[in-house]
Amino acid sequence: MDEMELFKVVHSELLMSMQYLEQDLKIIFATIKDGRFDDNYEILADAPLGKVLKEFRKLDKEKGFAKIKPKDYELLEEIREIRNYWAHQCYLDFHYIEDLQEKYEAFQDVKERLHYDEQRVYDLQQRMEKLRISIAKKYRRSR
Repeated sequence: MDEMELFKVVHSELLMSMQYLEQDLKIIFATIKDGRFDDNYEILADAPLGKVLKEFRKLDKEKGFAKIKPKDYELLEEIREIRNYWAHQCYLDFHYIEDLQEKYEAFQDVKERLHYDEQRVYDLQQRMEKLRISIAKKYRRSR
């Protein structure tokens, strides 16, 4: 696998982790909030990430269930910008550069940023998945 192929795989995994994170937030919210899971899930089903985070934080403050660290909330807020970059900008940061050396260096910079973002988003996604599983067991409801 060459560098670009590996880049595409890791890029895809990063987007996947962000999708899982957002879905886990919605499931945790729907499970914890008073009322029926399906009704609660509908509240955020099509909501943008900003609204999901706002409602999730509000419920977490009210119920104190998540034990999410402030740095994790910071990363959750940052994920909106991270996702926008990886969905709309990353390839443009090197694709149109004509000088091959400059293009290679720009690609290396983007690749380094990908590694950084992928690792921290993946780590957070894994913690949120564990939280979702734990909460589902505690409340004996699953999606």
